[in-house]
Amino acid sequence: MSTALHGTPSSPLRGPRVRTRCRFLFALLACLVAAPALAQETREYDLPNLEEQVKRERSLKELVKVRFKASNRFVGMADFGSYRANSYQPEGRLKITVPVARNAGIRLMGTGRVLHYDFDEGSADLGIGTRSDGPFDDLYRWTVRMQGAYFLDEEFTIFSPRERWSLIADSFVQSRWEDGADVSEGINGGGGLAVGYRLGKTFEMAGGVSVRSRLRGGVGIRPLVEFDWKINDRWKLSSQGIGLQLERRFSERFTVFTRARWENNFFRLDQRGGDIGRPSLRIRQLPVGLGGWWNIGRHLRLTALGGVMAMHELRVKDRDGSEIDTDTADPSPYFLIRFDFR
Repeated sequence: MSTALHGTPSSPLRGPRVRTRCRFLFALLACLVAAPALAQETREYDLPNLEEQVKRERSLKELVKVRFKASNRFVGMADFGSYRANSYQPEGRLKITVPVARNAGIRLMGTGRVLHYDFDEGSADLGIGTRSDGPFDDLYRWTVRMQGAYFLDEEFTIFSPRERWSLIADSFVQSRWEDGADVSEGINGGGGLAVGYRLGKTFEMAGGVSVRSRLRGGVGIRPLVEFDWKINDRWKLSSQGIGLQLERRFSERFTVFTRARWENNFFRLDQRGGDIGRPSLRIRQLPVGLGGWWNIGRHLRLTALGGVMAMHELRVKDRDGSEIDTDTADPSPYFLIRFDFR
């Protein structure tokens, strides 16, 4: 590691050049988390710690961040009218953020998820018959994502001398399929371009456009807008995909938040008989809840969230995209627990 980044206090290189380089790297890492994750159903990235201070002793190696998340969400006794169902959703996520220059960096991320529905107290077939104890078996999803960010020179300003601008690129490939189906049938991908903006230590946003392929063919284009606003030392408001989260910080270790977020997930199902072929399943949900996170130690955070699944819809279409059946549940309770290893 160069002495310019990791020198001693007496080194002549411990001057403005070192501080400028560190600031660039920390600004870059903050910019990466505001990248265009809105192409996904939920926000994929942790928000930056806006109170973090630059440490002159930090080397480039110490700026590399590796994080792993393990979570599980339970939705209890969703009443669809003619039947009821519980659902369980364990998930694991690995993120690696690496600076590659004083004003550029990349982020790699891999996510794996299993969605299990336990149908009971009625007959559920969604017009496609039954498998095991319901109309579909376990659902799987994996995603591999790469992002890149380029931070513009700090002299480039438009509205305020405290602002910073960045250019962000995002690409991903994923597969969503039912147990027993061909994984390749559920593969799609896409990417996005966005402009990042940060004003001091209180406001960040990214805006742009994303393009993705669709499971039933064709291409979808959608706008990207994501923000993070630190209202004051205690309160923060941020976007969560198509939704919002309001946080109240009580200490460095404990924060309470409330969240509402629209979720829209598609899966390719296995071959069915007759003219159905390989149908697709869309699951639309609107969880509204109250939760909190607790920094147990330096490298571990525990998050718990509970509330009401205000919207829960299962919709099936055949291989040609024609709707077969749609079932909507009454509001039901849900609970999520997550461990973050940093």
